Amino acid sequence: MESVLLVAQILLFFSLTALCIYLIIVLLRLRKVIDSVEKDFKEMTTRAIPILENMEYITARVKSIAENIDDQVMTVRESIASIKGIADNVVAFERKIQERVEGPILDTVAFVAAVFNGVRSLFDRLRF
Repeated sequence: MESVLLVAQILLFFSLTALCIYLIIVLLRLRKVIDSVEKDFKEMTTRAIPILENMEYITARVKSIAENIDDQVMTVRESIASIKGIADNVVAFERKIQERVEGPILDTVAFVAAVFNGVRSLFDRLRF
């Protein structure tokens, strides 16, 4: 029985040795994978920093442009309001002039037409 136990201990020792060797190999492969991931992460970080700086600059420029557009839109709105006010004033001025001048002009035209008709009637009577 002692020899069976001794053989079992030897098999167990070799199994543990094989398991340790296998774990060392797996850990070395895992280390290579982790090193590769770390290298990729560092490379990605070094490449991402300029991109992020450019994005920050672009974002600031877009914000500035948007603010300028807002200012320009407000200026255009104010200009349109001023033009509308001027147009309203011109229309009101036109109405005032039309109200003041239209009546006398129509009366004058009617008077001239009546005089012309009277003169024509006179000439028509004098011809016969």
